[in-house]
Parts: sequence; C-alpha cells; structure tokens
Amino acid sequence: MRFLVSASTTLALLGLPLASHALDGITDLQGDFLATFAGSSSSHDLDVLAASVFYNPSTDLFTLTATLDGAVGSTATGFYVWGVNRGAGTAGFASLGINGVRFDRVIILRPDLTGSIGGVGALPAGSVTVSGNVITGTVSGSLLPSTGFNKMDYTFNLWPRDGAFAGTAAISDFAPNNANFTATPVPEPGTAVLGALGLAGLLAWRRRQSNS
Repeated sequence: MRFLVSASTTLALLGLPLASHALDGITDLQGDFLATFAGSSSSHDLDVLAASVFYNPSTDLFTLTATLDGAVGSTATGFYVWGVNRGAGTAGFASLGINGVRFDRVIILRPDLTGSIGGVGALPAGSVTVSGNVITGTVSGSLLPSTGFNKMDYTFNLWPRDGAFAGTAAISDFAPNNANFTATPVPEPGTAVLGALGLAGLLAWRRRQSNS
C-alpha cells in the first residue's frame, strides 16, 4: 500500500504543472478561411490544421510547429506569423471582431527557411525548417523577454498571411479562431524518468493485486 501511495503521489505531482496548459496544442478546421481574406481559397498552405508550441525551461527554447492543409511554400507570397502574449498583449484585431487574439510580439516564419522577430531582428540560420506541410521554428527565450508572464504562461496564436495583400486582408486564418493557447512544457529528463518509474511500479502493483 505504501508503494501505491508513493507512485500515485508521483504521478499527481507530475500532472500538476501541466494541468493548466494545452498539452497537445490546438487543431483548426479545414477550409475556414476568413471572409476578409483577399487571397485565394486554393492557398491550402495558408490554412492551419494544427499548431503546437513546446517550451524547454532547461534550454530556454520555444519550438513552434504548424501543420497546414497544403505543402508549405505553395503560395509564393505566403508566410506565417505567430503572435505571442508575454504579459502585455493587446487585441490587435478588434476591428475584425476578434478580441481573444492578444499579443505583444510577433514571430515570422517563412517558407524560404528564414525568420524574424518583430522589433528584434532576424532569427539565426537554421531556426526554421520545413517538411512537406509542416513548418517549425525554434526561438530562444532570450529573444522573448517577459512583459509580466512567466515564460511557461506565454500564450500564442498563429495567423498565415499572403504578402500579395496589405493589412488584415492578407490574413487567411487564425489558429485558434478567437483565442490564444499555451505551450506544452518539455519535462526535465530526471522528472520524466521518475514519472516512468512511478507508473511502471503502479502497473506492477496492480498486476500483483489482480493475480492475488
């Protein structure tokens, strides 16, 4: 019984830091182009299907990944903007009736494997990768200093743009539609091992109980 309590406690403690975060990122409806988008609905690479952000506190790195409905780069003038709310975010798209998308910094990822941060400058070479319909960016937390939030509590939204158009008419989609989402924490190696051991022990105890 003592072991059961220990294993259960371990699992509960491991779960606590994750409970308030979006563990699997977000998914977004296929073909939900904004009515205000001036581009083409055939720009499938500007239609978000899924988005995730992972944060590793030990390396202070954010990894932002987007899955699109078409091969990244199919739209020659397309690119991807991630809005980040570090604590002082404002509703920059209130004119569209979208008040839940709040940000105080933007990260731009491009199909040509370049990227930049608004107000900061270009991302280092190798920060952006593309594989089919997935584009990923790795950003040092040092480039995203807090404006009030703990880094684990930063929130994000992704909106692709077609650079052939200006203003909000260039935005094809918001993911999520009218909200932000938080990052998935990358567990410390020692914590992950502890959790695995606790779970293995709990399962072994249950097997012994069922066989007795």
